[in-house]
Amino acid sequence: MANSPTGDSVLARLDRVLSTFSAADSLLTAAEIARRTGLPPATAHRLCRDMAELGWLESLPAGYMVGTRLWEMTNRSAPTMKLAVRARPYLSDVHTVMGQHVQLGVIEGHEVLFVDRLSAREAPRIHGGVAGRLPLHVSATGLVLLAHASPEFRTFYRTHHQDASPGQIISEDRLEQVRQQGYCAQTGVIEREVTGVAVPIRQRGRSVVAALGVVTDDDDVARRPAPWVQMLQIAARGIQREISGKG
Repeated sequence: MANSPTGDSVLARLDRVLSTFSAADSLLTAAEIARRTGLPPATAHRLCRDMAELGWLESLPAGYMVGTRLWEMTNRSAPTMKLAVRARPYLSDVHTVMGQHVQLGVIEGHEVLFVDRLSAREAPRIHGGVAGRLPLHVSATGLVLLAHASPEFRTFYRTHHQDASPGQIISEDRLEQVRQQGYCAQTGVIEREVTGVAVPIRQRGRSVVAALGVVTDDDDVARRPAPWVQMLQIAARGIQREISGKG
């Protein structure tokens, strides 16, 4: 029920408060939160105080941070976190052999949400991190997920992303190629000379629920992705057995 002059519900306002925090802005004052959300200062102060009492925010002398209470609830019950926990040993195996960045992504709206990532010290700097998002068509991990989405979703997505740059927009032929070959490999779409390779993860051998990918600036991967694809596929099958054989 809406109970504010703007018509926002309490939940909507809480969501606006939480959405102001990011990796770059992890500590904010109530005044900064009010300015970023458009909430009246008194309302922002009250919501921050109430959320801190519940553990959703942590109150510090310099401002507020996201609290551990949300992290606890997410780790206990969110399906994506359960997937990340079961997949982590396989990401670790790939990371041990390959180094670089190894990441796990799922579809969230029109984006790929990265639910886990392991990175090596010598790996290239890339966009985002765990809990980061990218449009589906700009990363290999996202393209795998888009390629295995329903035909209706693929058509809707392409229709609503016609303004993407020519190097990023994807054709149905390209998505069919990803499905047929069982992986996606692309270089230089986000960062120059950086290659992404990703494979699908299926649940009970049917629907694709996630994608496992590696990101590297190794030139040999761009020229010869097959050995990397094979290792990712072995790990993906292990993750599939984990999530299909356990409730």
